[in-house]
Amino acid sequence: MNARYAALLAGVLITAAPLGAPAHAQVAAHPSATVFNTSFRAWMTQFEVPSASLAIMKDGHLTATFGAGGMDAAAPAAIASLSKAITGACIAQIVDSGRLSFNAPLGSVLVRTFARLGQPADPRFKAITIEQLLMHRAGLAREPKGGPVARDMAGRFVNILATPLADDPGGAMVYSNIGYATLGMVVEAVTGSPYERYCRAAVLQPMKVAGTIDPRLQSRASSGGWRVSAIDYARFIQVLDPVSPGLGPLARQWQAARNSEGAYGLGIFARRTPQGIVLNHSGRNALPERGGSFVIKFPNGWTAVAMFAGDPRGGVADLRQRLQTAFAGL
Repeated sequence: MNARYAALLAGVLITAAPLGAPAHAQVAAHPSATVFNTSFRAWMTQFEVPSASLAIMKDGHLTATFGAGGMDAAAPAAIASLSKAITGACIAQIVDSGRLSFNAPLGSVLVRTFARLGQPADPRFKAITIEQLLMHRAGLAREPKGGPVARDMAGRFVNILATPLADDPGGAMVYSNIGYATLGMVVEAVTGSPYERYCRAAVLQPMKVAGTIDPRLQSRASSGGWRVSAIDYARFIQVLDPVSPGLGPLARQWQAARNSEGAYGLGIFARRTPQGIVLNHSGRNALPERGGSFVIKFPNGWTAVAMFAGDPRGGVADLRQRLQTAFAGL
C-alpha cells in the first residue's frame, strides 16, 4: 500500500467494533487496511443504528467493506428505494433496444394492460410519458390512495389506476413511488416478461450483480422491492458511470442531460457540488423490521453504499454530508 493511500485510510477508517457488536473489515485490493470507517461508525452511534454494512469502491474496484451488528456488506439486504435505479436502468436498456422511447405516453405503451386491469380514473394518466415517470414529473401522488391490499405489481397497479393525479403531467418534480411502480408495469408490457426476471437478466447479470425481489415486497418490486448486497449494489451503480458499457448511447445521452441539469434521472438524484455532479439516493424499508439504505457516487470515482437497520430519522442527510466530507478532493 502506498503512503498516500495508507494515510487516507488512517484518516477515514478505524478498528474498533461499534456499539459493542461484532464487526469486521475486509479490503479487496488492500488486505492490510483492516480498519473501519470512522465517520460511519460515529454516524451509527449518533443515530443509534444497531447494525449496518458499508461498501466502498474506487473507479469500479472494491476498496473496503465494513459490517457491524450482524450485517455483512456481502450479504443481500433490502435496498428499498435504491431499487428505482435498477428499474431506471432496465427502462434505459429497453429504450436502447428500440422497443420504447423516453417520450412515449402511457396511453400507447399500456394499451393491453389497461384492457386487462382497467382504465385509469384520471384521464390525464394516459398522457404521462416515460421520461416524466423517470424524473418524478408525472403529476402523480406519492402512494396509491386506498384500495385492497396488493400482493403483486398488478394488484398495486389497480390501486394506482384508481388514484387521481395530484397535478398535470410535466410539472415540478414530486417524488412518487407510484411512478416507478408504473415503470415496472411498462417493463412487463413492452418485454412480455416478468419484471424481476427481465431486469435481472438485462441489467444485473451484465454488471455481475446478484439480486432478488423480497417475497414480502412483490407489490413494490420496481419501486422498492429488491434485495442486493452493499458490495453488489456498489458494483451495479457503476452502470451510471459515463464510460460504462451498461448503458447504450440513447440512455447515456439522456442521463448525461439529467446530470447537467442536476435533476432526477434513471432512479437517482443528480446534485451539483463544487466537486461536480454527485449521484445519490436513500431508501427506507416498507417492512416490519425497520431499516434503510444509501448510495453516493462521486465524480472522482469514489462510490459508497450503506445498508442499515433501525430508523435514523434525519440521519441520511447527515450520512451524506459525512461521506461528502470524507471523500471530497480525493
